[in-house]
Amino acid sequence: MFVSYLILTLLYFQTAVLARPEGESIGCDDYLGSDKVADKCGICGGDNTGCKVVSGVFKHTLTNLGYHKIVEIPEGAIKINITEMSKSNNYLALRSRSGRSIINGNWAIDRPGRYEGGGTTFTYKRPNEISSTAGESFLADGPTDEILDVYMIHQQPNPGILYEYIIPEANIISPQLPPHRRPGKSSLL
Repeated sequence: MFVSYLILTLLYFQTAVLARPEGESIGCDDYLGSDKVADKCGICGGDNTGCKVVSGVFKHTLTNLGYHKIVEIPEGAIKINITEMSKSNNYLALRSRSGRSIINGNWAIDRPGRYEGGGTTFTYKRPNEISSTAGESFLADGPTDEILDVYMIHQQPNPGILYEYIIPEANIISPQLPPHRRPGKSSLL
């Protein structure tokens, strides 16, 4: 039984690959030869009007050492990017609205890596502290399933923190993008 399933699966993939003419692409709608691509909102064939990009730079001058709130990331946010504009002795931190620390909480500095929180996975990067001038960052595809708060652990002058995320406009439903290709979902292929 398993062997016949394996043979059928191999034949299916071989046929799918061999039947595809050279140079033909598959659009985000999963049609061969389609030129449709997902827009910044994740809508297949969309025109970038189904969402709103929220971005800014937190440049406030801070005097007290400790945690300072930078920005709130709303529920449903996708393509999240929080980046220090240059290297500093400050640290970025992320916390759920319920108070659960996700990255760099409770005065403990986490190693760079992947952290689960708010319904998505954040990649925390802290470039080489000796040879790099880049600041630290955390990125996530989203979508978030709760409100998250971004903080800076202030220890020296603020170099500026770039923040950016995308939120869907209200009442927009986008079934056009197949479930395995929606923002925040990884493809099995």
